[in-house]
Amino acid sequence: MVLVVAVLAIAAALVIPKADVVGPAAVNVAAVQVANALRFARREAIRTGAYHVVKLDTAAQTLRVYRLTTSGVVAEDTTRQVLHPVDMRNYNLSFSNDPASGTTIASAVFKYQSGLTSTYATFSPDGAPADIRGTWFLKLFVTDPLQTDGVVTLRRGSAERTVTVAAATGRVTS
Repeated sequence: MVLVVAVLAIAAALVIPKADVVGPAAVNVAAVQVANALRFARREAIRTGAYHVVKLDTAAQTLRVYRLTTSGVVAEDTTRQVLHPVDMRNYNLSFSNDPASGTTIASAVFKYQSGLTSTYATFSPDGAPADIRGTWFLKLFVTDPLQTDGVVTLRRGSAERTVTVAAATGRVTS
């Protein structure tokens, strides 16, 4: 009888798929990290009066927060690095460096009113999500608000979470 029960237990273990209990938790942690980066960039834009960007690279599986210049051509301000508030290093997150979590940035879509679709969210000094292009020197710059809510999708196996940036207010929800 013990032998029959053992054989049935082995057969059941092979037939019944294993539940991935780590997947949802890992995706939740990644969603919190992305949401915190977006909220931080928005707060920094308001606090400093300078445009801040969160760039999500789906190919490299990285997230980076940086500040834009306020003089000359609109570009990354390399003289003022944006530091992570906890470890005080450049604000860079890598999702590919943690194979144990297995979470990936499946997509990042930010559609601006000009028709530009990108993988980065730019926050203006008033906290609203709006891209900016052009030159400050000639006063030829254009602000480009989000047309629809920005959405970042994170995935691990079948578990998926989205982080949303509201087009009108810049409010971040996950």
